[in-house]
Amino acid sequence: MRAISIERFGDTPELTKLPVPEPGLGQIQVTIEAAAINPLDVAIASGALEWLGEYRFPLTLGLDGAGTVTAIGDDVTRFRVGDRVVGQFWSQPLHFGTFAEVCVAQAEPALGALATIPTGMPSHKAAALPTAGMTALGAIEHTQVPEGGTLLIIGATGGVGTFAVQAAAARGIRTIATASAQHAEQVRELGASEIVVRGAQPLDQALRQLAPEGLDAVLDLVGDRSLTSSLAGTVKDGGALLSTAFGLDDQLMADARIHAANYSLDRKPERLGELTKLVTAGSIRPVIGTVLPLGEAPRGLAGDLRTARLCGKTVLQVG
Repeated sequence: MRAISIERFGDTPELTKLPVPEPGLGQIQVTIEAAAINPLDVAIASGALEWLGEYRFPLTLGLDGAGTVTAIGDDVTRFRVGDRVVGQFWSQPLHFGTFAEVCVAQAEPALGALATIPTGMPSHKAAALPTAGMTALGAIEHTQVPEGGTLLIIGATGGVGTFAVQAAAARGIRTIATASAQHAEQVRELGASEIVVRGAQPLDQALRQLAPEGLDAVLDLVGDRSLTSSLAGTVKDGGALLSTAFGLDDQLMADARIHAANYSLDRKPERLGELTKLVTAGSIRPVIGTVLPLGEAPRGLAGDLRTARLCGKTVLQVG
């Protein structure tokens, strides 16, 4: 089968030919139809997450994917052959990822989550959901912004950002989002109440006009520590400043006036279940910036698409 793999941490990911993996105890085999690229994939390939668990080489990259179950191992009762599944296929040990024509994963992934694909959803749209969508839902929940409250989202045009804007709108939250002029209208259509166009006006100046009484929370999806530090004063007492991109330093997180934290995705099976329900209800939809063939995955992982100023997720069409 074709797969994007590495022989050791730090290698440049390459399109290779590997044997088709067979499911073992508690595992399922999935014919992958589409996969999505995340920063996590780059971190795994570099070895930055080596401490998190066990890895086996050659390591097929890719955590997010969607496809059809083609075989099951012993002691698997949750899925059957023919089921269409989506999720974060993060098994332990991690050996077979979703950037391949066939993936083998635990039916209950140790570090991920799987669910059935919402009825009628194409695989390429389903593959865009898991990591970014789950992260957005979890981060919005942890801000604890009440209905009618005001939330600033920094970096609303990325994979997590496009989901976060929709998740906030579904909760009745007034959202102020930063976006490029090119994507401002698209972010507004996702549910943002106000757009601050990057470069058009200093952010602190815009916030004084749009939220003179202060913000209930700030959600940073970019990781600019100087920016998050400068925005702490715009958050009301008892409000929240969260970052999904490690954008808060120790001093800021020690601020007792607000709740400041670097958010890591938690309760993945629960988050994925909530996400698929919201998609089925029409409250959230994936935003896809581009679709690439499997062989172009190394280009996507290397960040060569950034100059295109894409909005949303990069998806691989596998099968």
